Amino acid sequence: MKIVSIRQNPEYKQIAIEYLQKSWPEVSPIVYANCITNSINTEQSLPQWYLLEKDEKIIGCAGLITNDFISRMDLYPLICARNDFS
Repeated sequence: MKIVSIRQNPEYKQIAIEYLQKSWPEVSPIVYANCITNSINTEQSLPQWYLLEKDEKIIGCAGLITNDFISRMDLYPLICARNDFS
């Protein structure tokens, strides 16, 4: 298995966007594209996104983020994650 930092490997940008869209289809696709693109280009330490790859297949993702629809903006970083482990 390999952990891939999207910031350090921007060639994974579209793969990350598509994985997030597939994982949470109820969220508008533009949200994921915007979030991943901005995480690559920001000078800030957050957000950061990672993919978990096994046998050239994406099996999970995780993000270090500052906000995930919460009211306590002082509580960060937050970890958001999704996996497809079998």
